[in-house]
Amino acid sequence: MLGKLAFRSWMLLPLLFLGSAGLVAALLSLLLQPHPTLDQNVGLSAPLLFGFAAALAAGTAGHVRWRSRQQRRVLRFAYPLLLVACALAIDEVLLPVVAALVVGPISVALLVAVLLRAHRDHAECSHA
Repeated sequence: MLGKLAFRSWMLLPLLFLGSAGLVAALLSLLLQPHPTLDQNVGLSAPLLFGFAAALAAGTAGHVRWRSRQQRRVLRFAYPLLLVACALAIDEVLLPVVAALVVGPISVALLVAVLLRAHRDHAECSHA
């Protein structure tokens, strides 16, 4: 179960997901190519990725420690809608494999850290 998220962590979740997905796509591209090179690009479906990122933001918005009522009212809906707009406006993202291999592991590590912290916070709250 997911506990409370800091506002900053919630804002980072979709971006960390995108970085992690880029790493997976780059690794699959390198594994499936007959002659892989590090100077190639990997094409990512922006509607699919940004759609999932929007769903992640909307689905976790109820777990955020909002700083104010105004922030909760505006950003709870505006941020997922911004990600949906990106999903609708962008067709494909070309990402250099090297960039995905550099940024991806950092994204995965931070994503795991954010989720573990939220889970730990939930466990502490439920035991108290």
